[in-house]
Amino acid sequence: MVLLGLLFLLILGVVTLTDYGASMDEHRNLTTGRLFLQAYQGGGFLRSPDVEYFNGPFYFMVFTVTSRLFHTLHRSWLLTDGLHLTNFITFLLGVFLFYRIALRLMPRGVALFVTALFITQPVLFGHGFINQKDTPLMVFFLASVELGWAAVESRLMVERRGSTEQEGPLRRAGVALEWRRLSLARRGWIGVGGFLGVIVLLDLWWLGGVQDGAQGLLGKIYSGNGPGFIVGLFRWIAEDAYKTPLSAYVAKVESFFAWWRIVVTVGVVAGLLGLLRHAVPESYANTLGKWFRLWGLVVVAGIVLGLTTSIRAVAPFAGVLVAAYWIGRSGRRATAGLVVYGAVAALTTYLTWPVLWGNPLVGLAHRVSELPTFAEFHVRFWGTLYFSGDLPWQYVPSLLAIQLTLPAVVVFLVGVPYSWVLSKLDRSRRLMVALVWIWFGVPVVAVMVGLTPIYNNFRHILFAVPPAFLIMGFGAWKIGDALRAPIVRAGLVVVALAPGVLGIVRLHPYEYIYYNELVGGVRGADGRFELDYWCTGLREAMTVVNTVAGPEARVESISNYVDLLAPFAREDLELVQETQDVPDPDFAIACRRGPGKSVSIPEMETLYEVRADGALLATVGKRREGE
Repeated sequence: MVLLGLLFLLILGVVTLTDYGASMDEHRNLTTGRLFLQAYQGGGFLRSPDVEYFNGPFYFMVFTVTSRLFHTLHRSWLLTDGLHLTNFITFLLGVFLFYRIALRLMPRGVALFVTALFITQPVLFGHGFINQKDTPLMVFFLASVELGWAAVESRLMVERRGSTEQEGPLRRAGVALEWRRLSLARRGWIGVGGFLGVIVLLDLWWLGGVQDGAQGLLGKIYSGNGPGFIVGLFRWIAEDAYKTPLSAYVAKVESFFAWWRIVVTVGVVAGLLGLLRHAVPESYANTLGKWFRLWGLVVVAGIVLGLTTSIRAVAPFAGVLVAAYWIGRSGRRATAGLVVYGAVAALTTYLTWPVLWGNPLVGLAHRVSELPTFAEFHVRFWGTLYFSGDLPWQYVPSLLAIQLTLPAVVVFLVGVPYSWVLSKLDRSRRLMVALVWIWFGVPVVAVMVGLTPIYNNFRHILFAVPPAFLIMGFGAWKIGDALRAPIVRAGLVVVALAPGVLGIVRLHPYEYIYYNELVGGVRGADGRFELDYWCTGLREAMTVVNTVAGPEARVESISNYVDLLAPFAREDLELVQETQDVPDPDFAIACRRGPGKSVSIPEMETLYEVRADGALLATVGKRREGE
């Protein structure tokens, strides 16, 4: 049921994809991802490339590749659309991971309900498309916790079965005997398959025959001497191909092989292991099979934690939650596993964060030292301007209470006391409930006491929102137990989910600015809280200008957000920054970026207003006739 629901949402996301505007830093992050990808082509894991960015680049590199892939598959999609689709697929993966964690703590029906409540939150649904920073962190944080806890439970299961007992060294006669039992035909194709796999690995990492052949074929195709079908296909795919030098295409082939080599290697190694398992199953089970059962999930969990750290340096907190669960379940026996888990995570972080190459401790320390610089952003909260480093203690609790739907707030309040009642059922559940509260409480308290400066509402601690919904699950469990009639339960489910669904429909494509009835909705929040702080409304505004502007019209970006307009502008239009002081622009576009920013353009006639639920997000101005 969950997978079908996610598939439906994916289809819905694809259909509505092009409604969403670019968010702040998209252009910069795409550029950053490309620069970090180029660092791998230069080689040298012991020398940091000359690329600086506060956050880790792993996800930036991912969407740099996928956005181009989606653009290639669907030419009408812009790179920003491909980025948003990548974000939304990542978000849906996070929903599935959230459901898996919920199943550990509550019955399946309650887990389904709280997962539906999670995904129908307009603020989360909107961030699922446009947020290329905090949503991926939330998803990979969920993955780190889920896979880490799963690794702990897998090892405990192996230990209970006695699979960790030491066995004597495997005798060669055992392997030989298993091999002789196979028919001659099976031995033949297993041997051929193994030989081919080894040859492929040698060519990928040493000989380079396939890459050399591909580059030679490219040269022939470029000169028009290759096979006619392939030459025609090349000219169809690469329009104006011959305006680009051959060296540029050779560089693309080298870049392709740099990454394809890793993908093929993983596939070939998996295939060789499968052949070995088929050829000598008993010996495999007692050696590699035993190792995979004991350490496989630990290594995978460590890799995911490392990738999460390469998104943002706060991710080791997920490792702390895993370590606490491991120690709570296994005591001192957890030591060896935690050492391997931490080492794999550290190595993965190092390999996927090029800034750390050569001097990882200094690189991480430098990024931690930059945290205070985020304390000087202005934040509007209840109509008052604050600095992000000097927020009132109630900032995060208040925003959670007014930006989540009212039913979510109610079941959370019920879940607060009931979570401790549930934790008394057994020791493992008590431990998980405590860790859920730590997961939620530590980031929230860090903001409340001023240790962590944040701005743009609570987007920086989105990774702490899933445990709040787990607590809501406890509240829903309590309410469900009190209501025996199935029809009453079903009615309450509809009532609980309806505000979120209606909010998503009403605010589309600006779902992330949602506020609930406690402040009068978006209309009531207007002027008191931040709304479209990423100026995603500029796409709608630019679309209007594309429709009415004459050839080569000049469009001024108020507040200098040309990067947000450029992906959607007609090619003949001239986009200029407000700071360029260009005389007599034909049109001007303003968005409500930042507290106190006005979207009015008094020197121009108002042509169009971008609004959501009555709140003004952006304005299009047109030069008055005769001026």
